[in-house]
Amino acid sequence: MVTMTPERENEYNELLGYVAFFATIVWRIDPASPTHPANVIEGIVQQFGKSKALVGLRQAANDTFEETSNWNSEARAVADDGFRAAGVVTVSEIIRRYSMSYKRIVKRGFIKNDTEYYVINAILVNQGSAISDHERASLQRLTEAFEEKA
Repeated sequence: MVTMTPERENEYNELLGYVAFFATIVWRIDPASPTHPANVIEGIVQQFGKSKALVGLRQAANDTFEETSNWNSEARAVADDGFRAAGVVTVSEIIRRYSMSYKRIVKRGFIKNDTEYYVINAILVNQGSAISDHERASLQRLTEAFEEKA
């Protein structure tokens, strides 16, 4: 089996914790169920290794974006508090790291709609987001510009 870099190993562990907690708490999948993502991922690790399982975890994290895209900032903040209390990376942080939508918004330089606004706002209100002061200021400008148009 191919060994992963420490960075990828850390990403694997963080995503596994996040996806497992999300599946249990939000999707209400029994952790003992063979369909629980943690159990599915374990099967992938046994068959194909952690590198392939990491690809699956990234896809599962992307699936959570769809689930949370209609959550308002208050609901996301409550969820983030629960994830943080459980020692798991927050929904907002996962969105910031992995969301193609987030990356498109930042690259484009403006927010097009309410859904995009909630993605950016959730990152700003989440004090646990690992973003630089420069990135935070840039996101703040995006939200202010959107709010002025609304």
